[in-house]
Amino acid sequence: MKTVFIYLMFVFPLLLAAQGLQPTIPGDSVPDEVYEESEGTSYGLGGAIGAVTMNGSTYSQVRLRPEIGVGKFGFGLDIDLLIDSEGRIRKDDWQDWQDYVNKIYFIRYGQKQDPFYFKVGCIPSYTLGHGLIFDHYTNMLRYPDVKNVGAYVGVNSPISSIGFEAFTHNIHTNEILAARVHGNPLEYSGIPFLESFKLGVNVGWDRNQLGKYTDDDDDDIPDVYDKFPNDSSAWLDSDDDGIADNVDTDINGTGLIDHPSINGYVANTYPNVAVGADPDDFNYSIVQDQATSYTDEREIMIYSVDFNLPLVNTSYLTLDHYGEYAMIDKYGSGITFPGFAAKFLIFDAKLEMRNFSDEFLPGYFDRLYDEQRSFINVVKVPGDTLVQSVYSLSSKEDLLRTTKSSVGWFGYLRGDILDLGYFKLAYQDMYGKDVTTGKSLWINLTANPHNIMNLKEASINYSQNNARYIDFLEPRNANATVMGSVVYSIGENADIVGRYSEMYNDVNGDGKIRGSREVITSFSFGVQFTF
Repeated sequence: MKTVFIYLMFVFPLLLAAQGLQPTIPGDSVPDEVYEESEGTSYGLGGAIGAVTMNGSTYSQVRLRPEIGVGKFGFGLDIDLLIDSEGRIRKDDWQDWQDYVNKIYFIRYGQKQDPFYFKVGCIPSYTLGHGLIFDHYTNMLRYPDVKNVGAYVGVNSPISSIGFEAFTHNIHTNEILAARVHGNPLEYSGIPFLESFKLGVNVGWDRNQLGKYTDDDDDDIPDVYDKFPNDSSAWLDSDDDGIADNVDTDINGTGLIDHPSINGYVANTYPNVAVGADPDDFNYSIVQDQATSYTDEREIMIYSVDFNLPLVNTSYLTLDHYGEYAMIDKYGSGITFPGFAAKFLIFDAKLEMRNFSDEFLPGYFDRLYDEQRSFINVVKVPGDTLVQSVYSLSSKEDLLRTTKSSVGWFGYLRGDILDLGYFKLAYQDMYGKDVTTGKSLWINLTANPHNIMNLKEASINYSQNNARYIDFLEPRNANATVMGSVVYSIGENADIVGRYSEMYNDVNGDGKIRGSREVITSFSFGVQFTF
């Protein structure tokens, strides 16, 4: 038994994906979480074991996820223990009160159709209306490396099914927020079809799109390009010698003292250094890096109104008509109308027309938003002998300014194949003058081969989102993501699970994805268990 334990601890890296991001594509039904309710108390325990390397140190890792349910109430923890080579638990994860709050995997009460419900913790997927604002947004994109304790709370009344819901991605920062009011205004009209008409009003808000990047020393220079993130008096180091430019006598590392006429620090600290000195002992030219500071938060707000009207509801066919209109504050607007959603035999399908004005992107808060809400810009300015680096941040909002009006369609198809697996395919095709982001493709193939040895699941997901064209020659591009997973049963309560994902960032802007700096990978392979 000891040999098996050591083998699991050091051969298998910790399984992260058991609690992490699960792929979806536009058109997927909104996954309302449904919980089993009972009059008694239920218990459960999940988790994984393995090893992990952080900041150059390797730790044995034990992750436990206990859960308890009492009626409509549920509570779960995510307890992550990192143990060093001397058997000591890593203290950095247990110092601040926020560290303890982040151990909460979820606290929930009720379900979304109940008079009152809420959930605090990890939110795997969140959609408003028909997805023109929030489209399967998740606060778990980098989970468990980055833990966001999100929350939503809602009420439903019996009067025309009027209800309200509020959402935050993180109760500590409350930067990404949402709210929805909905109801059946014609419920008591007695008019066929229209008595089932549902109407919703939504708002989405990012109070600080640059909040992705921290500023620990509050010097208004983001830590991502602050060479001294814990010192508010320094941030640039053009020659990377560990001495800040503002206190460096040789800013470019030439081996010569900068002449006091070009280096204020030399002039103030050594005011007479050039008097009587050999002129050849000084450097007379400085190429100094530049870093943009940010004193104001950059916010964005989006509003929408949506409707849904059931047309056919039988045991073998359902057909709904829907639409949504959204407007990005200070930018453009978009509408999906008409839209139709159907379920027939083994198929789910959607087809909708889309009409977007200039400066509008659908599903602004999508599944990758936490990664794409802002990003770093590094511009290299070549000089005679040296290169200047200019650092700044951009946000997803900047894409709106170059987005042109378009008209087109979106379609979605899912098929279940005899409980052995399923496929999903979605495609968006938009047209318009100077349209550069009109094409999107999402593909998911999942197999559940119950009788093939002990293989429980194998899946692959690929997407290219908001691209100028679907690039099959360079499938790894800045608009693409790929995810894959395999689940293999080794016992009644234990599985070996492997997951891999890639996201891409064209750092140098050459249109090609090359090297580890431009490929963001995540790999996990280990044992998950449940009791």
